[in-house]
Amino acid sequence: MTNLIYQYWLGSPGIGVSAGRENMRSYADRVGAEYRFATNPTWASTLCSAPEYYNAFEPVYNDDDFGEYDKIMFVDTDVFAVDGLEDSIFDVDISHIGFCSEPHKELSHLTASSAINTKADERHASAVKAHYGVDVHRNAAGNPHVFNSGVVVYTKEGREFARQHWPAFQRYIDVMRKSGLPKFYSLDQPYMHAAVAVSKMPYTLLPSGWNSYVHYDGESKTSPRAVIDTRTSDTKFVHVQLRGADDHDAAWHRTVVNQPVSEWALP
Repeated sequence: MTNLIYQYWLGSPGIGVSAGRENMRSYADRVGAEYRFATNPTWASTLCSAPEYYNAFEPVYNDDDFGEYDKIMFVDTDVFAVDGLEDSIFDVDISHIGFCSEPHKELSHLTASSAINTKADERHASAVKAHYGVDVHRNAAGNPHVFNSGVVVYTKEGREFARQHWPAFQRYIDVMRKSGLPKFYSLDQPYMHAAVAVSKMPYTLLPSGWNSYVHYDGESKTSPRAVIDTRTSDTKFVHVQLRGADDHDAAWHRTVVNQPVSEWALP
């Protein structure tokens, strides 16, 4: 069985991106996976008006270059494996596609002051329903799920299913733009949720430890700013969503990923 970890970056990678790249390359070595990093990919440039985001789906659609792999994990460059992690995400049993939800955002969106909130999530759900005739997936409270696209595992069968059944990128983008939704809802993460729902694709919610998040609390007025930290004793990958993190080196990221917030050097 041959598995792959895939990442990409547009432009010249800074020290934070380089740190993420080397961290995930080392993880790939530990779990016996191949690793690829693409700089300035152009695959999606002829497929949609937001190729910088939709390039994330190249391993799904470009079967000529990626068809040999049993499982492929696409992972953002701001996702880091905890020190010494040897548990393989490729050993997790998934059905076609696996990703984590963001339950903390499904709750915080209820009161979020930004343009990305539960009200907008519902407008996105309505747009998907109106155009494609299907409902998005919802949590136990009835709110739209927030599926994160920063860690996504595809099986070979899942990639074939997506090529046959996922909606066209540009058509989806056009639908979201005509709905008057914020730009975020026309990009890769909401598209992935819509595509899984529209195609009725079998999916698996990965254990949350495969994509734990650390980011500033957008509602906080304290100094230093309060941090939302979803790490637990089961955390394996940490999604470092702190603003400005790309400007910090590998040692800084290692502290953020592995140490309590009290040990971080935050502004």
